[in-house]
Amino acid sequence: MSKYHSLRGMPDIPPEEAKLFRWVEDRAREVFGLFEFSEIRTPLLEETEVFKRSIGEDTDIVGKEMYSFPDRGGKDISLRPEGTASVVRAYIEHGWHTGPDILKLFYMGPMFRGERPQKGRLRQFHQIGAEIMGSSGPYLDAELILSLVSVLESLKVKGYEISLNSLGCVSDRVSYRTALKDFLLEEKADLCDDCGRRVETNVLRVLDCKRAGCGSVLKNAPRIADYLCARCAKEHNDLVSILGGMQVDFSRNDYMVRGLDYYTGTVFEVVHPALGAQNAVAAGGRYDDLTKQMGGPDVGAAGYSIGVERILLAVGKEAVPCVRPGVLIVAVDDLSRDEAFRLTNGFRAEGISCDMDHSGRSLKGGLRRANKEKRRNVILLGEDEVKKGRILLKDMKSGEQRSLSFEEAVRALKEVEEI
Repeated sequence: MSKYHSLRGMPDIPPEEAKLFRWVEDRAREVFGLFEFSEIRTPLLEETEVFKRSIGEDTDIVGKEMYSFPDRGGKDISLRPEGTASVVRAYIEHGWHTGPDILKLFYMGPMFRGERPQKGRLRQFHQIGAEIMGSSGPYLDAELILSLVSVLESLKVKGYEISLNSLGCVSDRVSYRTALKDFLLEEKADLCDDCGRRVETNVLRVLDCKRAGCGSVLKNAPRIADYLCARCAKEHNDLVSILGGMQVDFSRNDYMVRGLDYYTGTVFEVVHPALGAQNAVAAGGRYDDLTKQMGGPDVGAAGYSIGVERILLAVGKEAVPCVRPGVLIVAVDDLSRDEAFRLTNGFRAEGISCDMDHSGRSLKGGLRRANKEKRRNVILLGEDEVKKGRILLKDMKSGEQRSLSFEEAVRALKEVEEI
């Protein structure tokens, strides 16, 4: 038994699972390329203040879940719990607002939250995110949502549901907070302890509670839709119309606020019924005030993130295309090893995936390995083949064997790859 183990909630991703992650990332990259998003890679560590200022000090993420500690110089730093705050920090720091009017960025990588590990919720998890910065409006919101739908369709996710809401502008939320707080103070005895505290500190967070008791109370709570100003109501209705025209299926959720304080206006969430309690696979919205709050220009912005682990739970491993292993090259005697090694690297130079059996197994042993690894083709090389300048290509499915030159084998293997 191993003396050392990975930390709880931070599992290894073994090779077979890493292939699934790569498949998700590759599909997302293809979609982002079509929508002309550029990739950004931000650090895993940021000053803690970056997240406090953006996410909100009264959120569970900042208050309970971040991995924060002083560095060697005494500066308070944190592992990133989400991606948007770092992207906004980079946008301001590098002065990208002085460039094109609209900047489209995407990112991929691990995030960290000290939550209780469970299905669909880890302490180290992976997100794919997209951000549109520099402007705002219903068409940009629609483009962002369409890019998310395109990623989900590319991954062949079935049965997902999109929920949509608007949080309005600052003045809308002030009016709504007052009405919601007045309502919840009357119902405070039926709220959980956390929500009882949130009524006083950050009342909108009550709407994000997943506890059944709080959910029952909220069924009769005021709707933010009734407190939207004329401009915010029109923008939300325009977005609904645009998405309808693009045949995007969604439903309105009047009580959805998301768990981060920086959202304004449009918010949306994608859930999948197969995931149980942790059913959100993607979520996002507009954050028009965030760049200004963080000391940058007053520009509109919107974004979303996708949980890679949750997407794989929704898709199912069996739905991920199987990557066929390459050719196995087996030297049937010691005298053929030099030529087998040369051929292995010759095939690689031709773009053909292959591996050499280095174990010194017998011919039967090499074929058993090929069967175990579900390889379609094996190249057998013995003294006779070396002398004749030929190789023996065996099709493991049909059992057919052909004596070929190197060039003929390259053409044959490339034809198999195209099937």
